[in-house]
Amino acid sequence: MAGFVQRSGGEVRAVSATCTHLGCRLNLDAPARRLNCPCHRTSFAVDGVVLTHQLPVTPPPLPHLVVHEAGGVVEVLVPPAGA
Repeated sequence: MAGFVQRSGGEVRAVSATCTHLGCRLNLDAPARRLNCPCHRTSFAVDGVVLTHQLPVTPPPLPHLVVHEAGGVVEVLVPPAGA
């Protein structure tokens, strides 16, 4: 599993890097602070919220991943395969 990690307001957060529509790997557009799906015209904010889409139904937001930070080390916990 892949994800995107960001620090905002001193807090570290992470979201899945997989589109919730077709499961395509998202691409980061850092200047626009958005995650774009290469399979169709859907984009997500870096916090996982759907920004744009041209689908009949809005896809779900990106799942958040559990993040722990201790001593300057960031650890991202991902769910087991199939969960």
